[in-house]
Amino acid sequence: MQLTSRVFILVGLLQWASSTAFGADLLHLEHPQASQVIQRTGVAPGIGFADVKISGRFPDGIDSVTWEYRVVPLADKSAKSTAWTIFKPNRKGKKFEGTARIKAGGWYRLEVRCRKKDNILNVGAVEPMGVGEVFLIAGQSYATNCNDERLKVTDPQQRVVAFNGAKQTWTVANDPQPAPDGSNGGSIWPPLGDALAAELQVPVGFANVGVASTSSKQWMPDGNLHPRLVSAGKALGGFRAILWQQGESDVLGKTSTAQYVKNLQSIRNTAVKVWGFEPPWLLAKSTIHPTVYNDSAGEKQIRDAIDRLIKQPGFFSGPDTDTLNGENRGDAKSRRHFSGIGQRNAAKMWLAAIRREAIPDKDAHSGLRVGVAEVDITPPRGFPMAGYYHERLAEGTIDPLKTKAIVFRDDDTSAALVVCDLVGIATDFSKEVRQIASAKTGIPVKNIVIAATHSHTAPDYMKELYLYLGKEKQKDLRLKYVEKLINGPVSAIIQANQSAKPSILQAGSAQQKTKVAFNRRFVMRDGSVRTWQSFSNPDVVRAAGPIDDEIGLLSIRNPEDGTHRCVLSNFALHLDTVGGTKWSADYPYFIERMLRDEFGSELISIFGTGCCGDINHANPATPVRNKADFIGHSLGQSISKQLSHLKLVENTNLTVHSKVVKLPLQDATREEVDRSIKLLKIANQGGKVDFFDHVTAYKKLILDQLRHHQPLAKTTDHITWGLSRSLSGIGETLPVDVTVMTVGNDVAIVCLPGEVFVELGLAIKQASQFPTTIIVELSNAVETIYIPHRAAYAGGSYEVTNSAVQPGSGEMLVETALTLLRQAATENKAH
Repeated sequence: MQLTSRVFILVGLLQWASSTAFGADLLHLEHPQASQVIQRTGVAPGIGFADVKISGRFPDGIDSVTWEYRVVPLADKSAKSTAWTIFKPNRKGKKFEGTARIKAGGWYRLEVRCRKKDNILNVGAVEPMGVGEVFLIAGQSYATNCNDERLKVTDPQQRVVAFNGAKQTWTVANDPQPAPDGSNGGSIWPPLGDALAAELQVPVGFANVGVASTSSKQWMPDGNLHPRLVSAGKALGGFRAILWQQGESDVLGKTSTAQYVKNLQSIRNTAVKVWGFEPPWLLAKSTIHPTVYNDSAGEKQIRDAIDRLIKQPGFFSGPDTDTLNGENRGDAKSRRHFSGIGQRNAAKMWLAAIRREAIPDKDAHSGLRVGVAEVDITPPRGFPMAGYYHERLAEGTIDPLKTKAIVFRDDDTSAALVVCDLVGIATDFSKEVRQIASAKTGIPVKNIVIAATHSHTAPDYMKELYLYLGKEKQKDLRLKYVEKLINGPVSAIIQANQSAKPSILQAGSAQQKTKVAFNRRFVMRDGSVRTWQSFSNPDVVRAAGPIDDEIGLLSIRNPEDGTHRCVLSNFALHLDTVGGTKWSADYPYFIERMLRDEFGSELISIFGTGCCGDINHANPATPVRNKADFIGHSLGQSISKQLSHLKLVENTNLTVHSKVVKLPLQDATREEVDRSIKLLKIANQGGKVDFFDHVTAYKKLILDQLRHHQPLAKTTDHITWGLSRSLSGIGETLPVDVTVMTVGNDVAIVCLPGEVFVELGLAIKQASQFPTTIIVELSNAVETIYIPHRAAYAGGSYEVTNSAVQPGSGEMLVETALTLLRQAATENKAH
């Protein structure tokens, strides 16, 4: 089934189009291309998926149409086509671009159409195409077509293809490969592709940029070959690994061990920075060329360099093809490259290396894989600090701010939870980060959650982000930090995704016996509710609500030695225990320090803030407040004592469910906006304004921007946090995400927006079917501000004053979370 002829494909598609929708115009598709393989997510045979870009020319004269795609299996006649699935492409001038989720496998025909009701207007298709394994090949003559025998693909479906970088097309990977050096002999890649396709039950694609007689220096960023390497990687979009077969020219050039290590690190570091992800770099030991030289000392230098490199991040052990001698080598006419036997044996060696390093053994490594990573996001001195209602600029750093990611992946599903040392997550910020991270990792946008710890000694970044997204001018220091801030969680997700591996999961909870959290709302003798009171006040009757003293725990451990890779902890307590004008992650920093002191400096501690909208650290029975180090150490002790008693998570089936909930917003009238502007002007000039009036004024200007397509005030003149591009003029309701990730029958992570009252979190825990239910607030959106329960609105005080949503919003979140938990439990029962 070799469909490489453009004429044949075009004729076939015209026939398909005419038979599928009589009278419909042909839709010209540019991506994917005929015979192209898209890198899958997943490693088990025949398992996985890819979000495949669909792009092409936008049809003339159509508007308000429904776009659909379906996938038709070509080889397996018993397999059914997928149902027509709606997708929403973006229009860019005369081009369109969207994505299709396609299961691993192939060959397929991808069909695309647009219609108005039942009237099919345009149809198009690409065949064959597939979702499988893609490899980027680089190096010198042994990697190209300088071997003895021209080999052909023997896979019955011809599922082994090669990318022609010069023509930007794909074709069956028969020798000679479309390598840029013009070599026209045989290669080692057709038999490798055949073996991979048969074993993994998916198509295989190669992109070969190797050039004969080239040294590592020529592949350096300032060399003539590096641009081709980078360009090929970008063209592929994603690929499983780089297969590096090179070294002979460095033996001839007397490259030292240290220099070769340095060269390859530079090649890799520069390339992955451009690509935006870090594929494994498999290094063959390829140093022998007996008819050109005999230099055992020089060969040893390069072999030693490879031994050093594979101990460094990103590099892995490839085959030792230097061991192929005798019948594996050609005669003098071939300059001792591989014979046909040697080509096939080299392919077997590469297969073993790929199995070991790039696509781990299906039996030992199928199922859930977990990756973790952290990235520094500490702002510079002079950047605005968050947490209060006046501008304050940072004067230094107490401890670093970080963004920490945990990625869960199995053969069918992937998800990421990212926690940032920030006061809140602006919807603009979460949208930007999630879209970029999804494009770079393949994790669906809806399966990515960005949460904040709520540190009040973190940056007030929202106005700077607003200006950045609108491409408006701002100070260079602030612009550069916004770029760093966006890149932080994106990089953390990419790194966590790349580091995902089989792990031991243990879950449970610890009870925080030392009191560090207190409900900060109090019932007064006159029947009102007030925030921030003391029991020394004779008008205080009691605390208005409970606390949640449970610390939810999920431990990720290495199966090889049982060491802790990550501890995800969750506790309901406001992060406002530091104060001042220096950056600090607050008490979670001390949790991290304690856990690292006990379990090793490589452990990543991820703290997700629980539902604590009405909880803080001020003990109403004493004027002495607990400090960040005391709180962090106390929580850290409780966690470390319990880690050895957590329950093993045996069923690791991963589910992710998400739903958009439209919360009713409060209003902002002309009179309220006008009054708010006057109050904020007084406050900004240092005048005295009642605190609750100040809070209300700020909130009303946020609501003015959200509720009205044409805001009554020029919002940017009056506020910093709360500014939003994506939510401006959203109307009467605020769309927010509720996301539930579950692992087997034991663990659920519930992600909610805003600052949620503890009673609402406890209600979810009480009704959850999952023994360990971790609830993370301030996820993906902060524009709700506080989310009290319905009864709290009757009591009033600060949190109610500073809520942008109407009564009942909290109960809507609880109902949605419980519905999603039930869906997950039902799925797990059927699994």
